[in-house]
Amino acid sequence: MTTDKVNPVGTKDEPFRRALNRPYYYGYARTGKTVYAYTKQEWGIGAGSGGGDHKLIRSFYFSLLATALIFLPASLACLVFGLLALFKMPLMTLVMVFFGLIFGLGVLQGYFNVQEEWRGRKARKLKGLPKPWWQAADDHAYEWFLTHPDSRIQMTLDYFPHSAKLRRQEVAR
Repeated sequence: MTTDKVNPVGTKDEPFRRALNRPYYYGYARTGKTVYAYTKQEWGIGAGSGGGDHKLIRSFYFSLLATALIFLPASLACLVFGLLALFKMPLMTLVMVFFGLIFGLGVLQGYFNVQEEWRGRKARKLKGLPKPWWQAADDHAYEWFLTHPDSRIQMTLDYFPHSAKLRRQEVAR
């Protein structure tokens, strides 16, 4: 393993590789301060990261309603109006088909969100885990699991790839 100034622990792409291959994601339930560890399958569409009040868009029901009540009707309406305008206004037809395709992408995204969250719900239910509403930073999750040990969680950079505390400890060794 090479050492360089960008990443003193290893190669330049090592943090990226660790983040992609991490075994667990960490999050909080809707209430409480407990940090839970989720596999990628259990995470589902999971929590949003950062602050703000945008957590509703990461829910199963919101994705289902947005897809069924907004994107699907808008996409179909654009395509129908595009076909109706085909003979009288050819330019308008292109515009309507374009927006129909754009809204169609919203339908696809909603479908994939609902499907992923459905699988996540089933996986979480098997282990009795709550839905992750807020993402826990790796440093905070690392501190949590130091004081609340879990046999599944190893205290390494592979399990907490974005932890500055662990990275400093690796450099100090």
